[in-house]
Amino acid sequence: MELELLKYYVKLRTRKSPIGVREAQRLLGFKSPGKAQRVLKRLVRYGLASRLDNGKYVLIDKPVPELIGRVIIRGYVIPRSLFLSVYMTVFALFTILLLDTGIYIDTALILLVLPAWVDTIDEYFKLRKVLAG
Repeated sequence: MELELLKYYVKLRTRKSPIGVREAQRLLGFKSPGKAQRVLKRLVRYGLASRLDNGKYVLIDKPVPELIGRVIIRGYVIPRSLFLSVYMTVFALFTILLLDTGIYIDTALILLVLPAWVDTIDEYFKLRKVLAG
């Protein structure tokens, strides 16, 4: 799938209701409705949207390979590993601060959290590269 089309798909997914060509034009920031219509037709061709009888388009919540392992919240694409990393960090900090575990357990907890953050940061930069084109 084209990276540019993926960016348009993510932007258009912020709308839950059917979207017309003019609305897509405004949302995507195009100067002509023709380009918005071509984008919508390409989304239909890839199976990411369908055209209704009234001429509007509905985006389908089908897993796109480039978006697997990510969450879309209000148009922002977030790696799923971020939630796990935050949870593990909060758990480790509470354990270290509230319990008298000792330096070895504290070090082990920190070493267990670090790979999760490395993976999250790596996913973030990959995602940024994909969405930037």
